[in-house]
Amino acid sequence: MENRRLTAEVFIDTGKDFRPEDSLSAEYACALGETQTLEFDLSEFEHTCGFRFDPLLEDSSMVKLLEVLLTYEDGETKSIDWKRIKTNSDVDFEPIFVYLHKDPKFFVDEALCLKLKKAVVKFQVLELGLEEKEYWQEIKKHSVSEKEKEQLLNKLEMAMNQNHALEQENRRLKIEEADIYSSGIWKLQHDARGPLKVIFGKGNILTFLAAVYLALCSELFIFNSLYYSTPRPNGQVLNFSFFRFGMVWLGAFVLIAVINGLIQKGYRREFT
Repeated sequence: MENRRLTAEVFIDTGKDFRPEDSLSAEYACALGETQTLEFDLSEFEHTCGFRFDPLLEDSSMVKLLEVLLTYEDGETKSIDWKRIKTNSDVDFEPIFVYLHKDPKFFVDEALCLKLKKAVVKFQVLELGLEEKEYWQEIKKHSVSEKEKEQLLNKLEMAMNQNHALEQENRRLKIEEADIYSSGIWKLQHDARGPLKVIFGKGNILTFLAAVYLALCSELFIFNSLYYSTPRPNGQVLNFSFFRFGMVWLGAFVLIAVINGLIQKGYRREFT
């Protein structure tokens, strides 16, 4: 293929987006695979906050971007990293980009475009036209760019980290559950059925123990009163009354439970 005259353009965002009046163009003789080096003097732009490079305007193409060098007011020159450059390619084999349209563009990260004075772009045009259009369309359907791969890998890594954290938390909860269940009181509360479920339910076990204590004290008081009472028949036998103990325990249990419920109700009102 003979050399073909092509046109490249640089657009500068001066705070009003990319406009034709804020652009520079350069013609070059293109031989496929030949390295092109284009230099643009940006000193005429007083303010720069964006940089866009269009390698050719005439046809669809395959372009290999070799390097973008930006020079600033202080004389510093930076070679722009690939991660700070975006493009509108249809198929991405970074740094080779395939365009199935006639408007290829490269955008440099805005943070790197302040106070520009000069730009040098090195690239190669590897293919022109759409003779293999169906081939590239098929590749486009199944291809994933390097940036997309990186994004997918980052999402996968985040998901794996979250899964690992959940596994750690699940393991901790299982250990905590085993420790709690191994305690006798919790097992008694968990395994209780029917009336025992009420007695040994959460919080009620203390009420149960308090009622037992009061019933025992009451029975002991009655027992002592009868034992030391005078006169007492010699043949009288003092027995522990389970019926009396049960009635005292039941009364104490219900009384303490009611008082506790009223207190808890008062606390809930205060917090709400």
